Amino acid sequence: MSLFDRLVTRFSGLESALNELDAATGDGDHGSTILKGLKAAADAETGRARFFRTVAGGASGSLFSRLIAALETVEADAMPLGAALGQAADQITQLGQAKVGDKTMLDALVPAAEAANTDPANAATAAAAAARKGADGTKALSARRGRARYVEGKGVGHLDAGAVSVAEMLDEYATWRTSA
Repeated sequence: MSLFDRLVTRFSGLESALNELDAATGDGDHGSTILKGLKAAADAETGRARFFRTVAGGASGSLFSRLIAALETVEADAMPLGAALGQAADQITQLGQAKVGDKTMLDALVPAAEAANTDPANAATAAAAAARKGADGTKALSARRGRARYVEGKGVGHLDAGAVSVAEMLDEYATWRTSA
């Protein structure tokens, strides 16, 4: 099974939970948006990131397409995982004008890139573990970017759906890599 088919299966099971997370701090459609984009990416033979971005649309489509592109780049043996995730994080930072600590997907992605660079022999599992820890840490953060910054309490006490999605994608990627 391809990575993107596996991601579709995983996010089909996570769609409602991610929508629920997003409803606490956003518009409640994050899981549906990511799943829609992943289905398009899985159906594409090439240019998966472009199909993801087009079908998912909005900010999530633009931002998460960078992560999809990073995974495509690694699988094409064009770049190591840490470098590809770091490049994606840099692009997302520029696009969204966010940084680590703003309660965004970057809170999972940046530590994942750093962990993959620190432990290249176990890059996928190191990245997945760091992303999970970063995503879990968003519960205590106050949102400074995105819709969550307008919510009363700025989302403190809730996990960031984008960071959780990054952690889930990288966990599935690590599982796929070890089973291949």
